[in-house]
Amino acid sequence: MKLDLIPATASTTEALHISADWRGEDISLYLDRCQVDTPQDLVAATWRAVEQRRAHIGTVVDFGAGDGRFARQGRYASYLGYEIDWNRCASDTLPANARIVHRCAFSDVVENADLAIGNPPFVRNQDLPAGWRQKVAEQLEARSGVALSGLANAWQYFFLLSLLSVSEDGLCAIVIPYEWVSRPSAARLRDYIRSKGWNVDVYRIADATFGGVLTTSAITIVDKRDATGRWRYFADDGSGGFQQLLSESGSACGHIPYRSARSTSPDSARAVRGLSPGSQQIFTLTEAQRARYGLAVEQDVIRCVTSLRHFPPTSGELDEEAFDRHFRYAGQRCWLLNVADEPSARLHAYLDSIDDDAQQATSTCRERPVWWKFKMPPVPDLLVATSFKGPIPKICSNSIGARAVGGVAGIYGLTVEATQAFMTAVSDLDIRDRIVAHANGLRKIEINQLNALLAEVR
Repeated sequence: MKLDLIPATASTTEALHISADWRGEDISLYLDRCQVDTPQDLVAATWRAVEQRRAHIGTVVDFGAGDGRFARQGRYASYLGYEIDWNRCASDTLPANARIVHRCAFSDVVENADLAIGNPPFVRNQDLPAGWRQKVAEQLEARSGVALSGLANAWQYFFLLSLLSVSEDGLCAIVIPYEWVSRPSAARLRDYIRSKGWNVDVYRIADATFGGVLTTSAITIVDKRDATGRWRYFADDGSGGFQQLLSESGSACGHIPYRSARSTSPDSARAVRGLSPGSQQIFTLTEAQRARYGLAVEQDVIRCVTSLRHFPPTSGELDEEAFDRHFRYAGQRCWLLNVADEPSARLHAYLDSIDDDAQQATSTCRERPVWWKFKMPPVPDLLVATSFKGPIPKICSNSIGARAVGGVAGIYGLTVEATQAFMTAVSDLDIRDRIVAHANGLRKIEINQLNALLAEVR
């Protein structure tokens, strides 16, 4: 089958030639975050999954080609790779029937490929240039009718592009985070695939496959030819093979569902994600930093918890003694800048000491009229670590009145009696097999899963 490349026309030039949106600092940031080489044994495993499903592969497209390592394995008639980093385009070592073009993967409309393969870039949505993201999203929606979530990371755009670029009986075989099988931000992708009835096999690979990458990856196979709507999940068995799982989380009952706080009445308990004020390096301070800048407790800074990692699992209450021992005098970032009112001269002096680059380092700060001004969150009844390795996340009652920041969520709307009852109820639970693995034995419970758990145990 011939691979169709539809060039941009006069009316679509702006939408399709996306590479023009990559400016110097944007492309450097992007490349710093996404250039992770795919191990050769993972490339081979991906090709084995392809060859189990297709005896012959004609045209292949790879939208994140890197150094072309997927072109150097497998049997196919022709391979076309896209790579935006000129330094990675090692065309002199490619097979004769393969080529890599140096441009953005979204610069052409590719159709009728037999196979889309590769390891798309993993870049957080916060690090994607706004102009690029908007144009790519519009292009993909025009082709598919799918409006990806604004929280979609880069690989989701490449995943959807791959699905659109293979023929009606084609195959998509890409390496992406395993979390796509359950995370709300990928729900529209899952819904789109299910609406088409395509078969999906997801092979969760060992966490150590990508050194230093804090996510669990998977070989995802979407087969358009075998359109019975079957979804299967597998996990690396440690001996070079894969064992089929009962569900995406591994348990017979599947993962904890998602329940929006909006579906609860105003006086019901609800979970809310921790405050994201901008860079924690600026907005949360240790005790030593607070003292160095002469910032007054309660006036300039207020208590916060950015992590429960060092908080003992047996300590059910965060009172003043526990706060001082495990946070204030343990070197933890436990003081949140108090910008609810006009800052004092001391706090203004601290804010003025932050250089311009640091002020603009996050989109949160860049998009605010006053870079440091944020709305102060209320005090939660319970503090919950959203990442965990034990049977349940760490949970503590919040008698000290600390704010929840970052990866620590807050639970609100509980009476004193309900707080104690909830903590007693969850203490006997083990939800590890109901949460999709994240990385290195770490699991992350989503806010709306906490809302579901609240409803389940109360």
